[in-house]
Amino acid sequence: MSREPYQSIDITHPVTGEHNNTLILAHVKYIHGRKDVLTEKGVIGLTKFKPVARFGDISYARVGDAYRIARPSWAQDDAKIQEALTTHASL
Repeated sequence: MSREPYQSIDITHPVTGEHNNTLILAHVKYIHGRKDVLTEKGVIGLTKFKPVARFGDISYARVGDAYRIARPSWAQDDAKIQEALTTHASL
């Protein structure tokens, strides 16, 4: 398995042009996590994992309230999408 990223993008300061970060885009196939942070479904539980985010400079945040939103079902919404496309095209 190749460990090369799909793409790496150097982030530069817009005024000075100084390279200060690199964005790496990759396809993650596997991750490893401790068993005590997994839910009964076998996925990482945010309340058990307690991830921290870095906002830049010296600012960090903890993940607080999490909520779930159902993914759209394109098969179920196809008729609505086609109607909206037809209505938009006729304007």
